[in-house]
Amino acid sequence: MNFPKYTIDKKELFTLFRIYRKTIAYALIAIVIYSTLQNMAQYFITKPVIVAAQNLEAGTLLTRKDLKEIRIPAIAIAPGFLTIDQIVGRMLSGNIAENEQISVTRVLASKENTSDQRVVGVRIVDSEIASILKPGAIVDVVRLNKNNELSGGVVAAKVSVVAIATKKSSFGSGAGSIVMVTTSSQNALALAINSGEKLTVLLH
Repeated sequence: MNFPKYTIDKKELFTLFRIYRKTIAYALIAIVIYSTLQNMAQYFITKPVIVAAQNLEAGTLLTRKDLKEIRIPAIAIAPGFLTIDQIVGRMLSGNIAENEQISVTRVLASKENTSDQRVVGVRIVDSEIASILKPGAIVDVVRLNKNNELSGGVVAAKVSVVAIATKKSSFGSGAGSIVMVTTSSQNALALAINSGEKLTVLLH
């Protein structure tokens, strides 16, 4: 079936625009208002999140008394938010302030593994490496010889950084930066035994 061809010239198009210009303007205004209201709604719609009930230190095994639920604007919710059942029994990866939201980046280990977790301080000789570490980073702790070359291999593998001391240690020949890590009790013992050695970390 062939349909008749019909074209609109510029004069007709201009005439149509003059006739319907108010309708077009109202439609554009409505679109702008709707978009604005949609954006504003993010600041008024609130959702429940789990936050710290008090100031908590890195390495804390979280219980229900450490947590509380509050409502905050949906736009302010951190990615990776957790329910209270997902948080209880897990370990904090760093210090957290009262009313700070607890998300997946703020906790370590699953509830099944925390019973064997220990927090231990590691003094590493390379302060520049320590300065780029962040809570939650996974590292291998290795021993160095007098020439700062690898000696004795990995002391503890895949340990998780909890916190970094703000001040450098100047104790004895092992002076350096203190990095707090969480790991298994076996790895923690190995790190404690080697605390007097020259140590550094390899990042994953």
